[in-house]
Amino acid sequence: MAVHFRSFRSRLVVVFLGLFALIQATGYFAVTAFVRASARHTVDDELRLASTLFARQLDVRTQQLVAATRLLSGDFALKTAVATADHATTASVLENHRQRVDADVLMLAALDGHVVADTQRPAHHGVPFPAPRLLAEAEAGRDASDVVAIGSNLYRLAVVPLLAPEPIAWLAAGFAIDDRAAADLRRLSGLHVSFVARRDGDVVVHASTLGAADRRTLASGLLALGAAGLLELDGGEHLVRIEPVGRDVVVVLQRPLAEALAPYDRMLLILLAVAAAGVLLALLGAALVARRVSRPVLTLARGARRVAAGDFDVAVKVPQRDELGELARTFNEMVGGLRERERVRDELERTAKLKRFFSPQLADALSAGDESLLASHRRQITVVFCDLRGFTAFAEAADPEEVMRLLHEYHATIGPLVFANEGTLERFTGDGLMVFFNDPVPCPDPAARAVRMAVAMRDAVATLLAEWRRRGHALGFGTGIAMGDATIGRIGFEGRFDYAAIGTVTNLSARLCQEARDGQILVSEPVHAEVESLVEAKNVGPLPLRGFARPIVVFDVLGLRPQPTEPP
Repeated sequence: MAVHFRSFRSRLVVVFLGLFALIQATGYFAVTAFVRASARHTVDDELRLASTLFARQLDVRTQQLVAATRLLSGDFALKTAVATADHATTASVLENHRQRVDADVLMLAALDGHVVADTQRPAHHGVPFPAPRLLAEAEAGRDASDVVAIGSNLYRLAVVPLLAPEPIAWLAAGFAIDDRAAADLRRLSGLHVSFVARRDGDVVVHASTLGAADRRTLASGLLALGAAGLLELDGGEHLVRIEPVGRDVVVVLQRPLAEALAPYDRMLLILLAVAAAGVLLALLGAALVARRVSRPVLTLARGARRVAAGDFDVAVKVPQRDELGELARTFNEMVGGLRERERVRDELERTAKLKRFFSPQLADALSAGDESLLASHRRQITVVFCDLRGFTAFAEAADPEEVMRLLHEYHATIGPLVFANEGTLERFTGDGLMVFFNDPVPCPDPAARAVRMAVAMRDAVATLLAEWRRRGHALGFGTGIAMGDATIGRIGFEGRFDYAAIGTVTNLSARLCQEARDGQILVSEPVHAEVESLVEAKNVGPLPLRGFARPIVVFDVLGLRPQPTEPP
């Protein structure tokens, strides 16, 4: 599996798919963030509007309550009961009027601030009034109303003086702010509503539409919030707005963020489905693109492996006209160059092998493919045989290493002279060698070339002979040259061919070499006739040679005549 993943196609699919998935995920999360921000902004606006309406509604209710309380303060029976300190009648009158003005509580306080009557708690007669600040404000002639905590409950209280005609008591009316009131507000606004009293660092939730656990969480987290914020409750995140409704009491309006996001859930689900479908399409597209890209790459890889194995006839086919097609064309051009270089190298190797046997001119002609020169034919040639005198005795007595070292020095000395004079090296025979001229490439002066080469060999070998004799090796050098017709061509079998000359002329050259003493170059009469003006020679006379019926006229070449220099 890991090997498969390391393939070019797999990595290409992963890269394409990863990039597309990253783009889709980024887009999805960006839309989600935008939707969340938009929902929060919408809820904030709803909370701000609702808080304004709540404050206005409370003000209207308070004004109605104050107006009803003022009317009640003018009741004669109530004034009479208060003036006569008839507490039972006062309590009865207050209860009757409470139901009429739709108040949850009516209270009467003496001028000294103690409760005279309380419809909610009749037993609280004589206790201090729960909101002395409102009494002070009423005494100062201001509208006195506020949300106050009485026991564990909240009430919106309004206080007015009971005049006769001077204030003889304070009349307070109020309506309760409890869970029922909070539930009514939730039905109207769709928001969670909580009424919270904050004093001296303590927070008490008096009324709320929340459950008990969420009330505790609200109480503990409310101090850290400002006028608005985000609060984590058991039901999730809630957006919260706090609005004061009294001196120490605030109303907390909140809405679950999930509830605000609900209208967007379907849209986000559709967006998620579209993203998933896009990823699947991207996977399919990436697979197709990867296949289109990887197939030419694999084709090129297979072609490269064949080239590495030595197959230079390979040609990759990539029909695409893009960069990969250009790469394939460049690859084919490169292989063509390698093929041509291989052909040139083979040609050079072939030429180098040919130059081991033929002159450089002939080797170049043969390497060009003109093997017709090697076909059997008859031609007049000049043949040179040369060898070392006393070599057989030396080879029997000397170490093999010494024999091979001496032959190496000998061949390295005379071999280059063969090619320098454009002779054809027919064969080596240990210390001897046979060279002929005028074939396979005809030359105008084969006899002269043969003699010049022989003289040069004698002079070059003389230096070697002096060194060998100093080392105790009694060796000499003799040469025989003859000229005549011979049958020449390629002989041998497949895998091993030689270019050989066959005829009397080769035998005569070999017999002359055998007759030559150290330093002698014996040539036949036809050869001497060709080079008479070139060399100084003496007539050795007719010599009987093995294999020939009549003696052969032989000349000994002493050296080359000095040649006149041409005027500049």
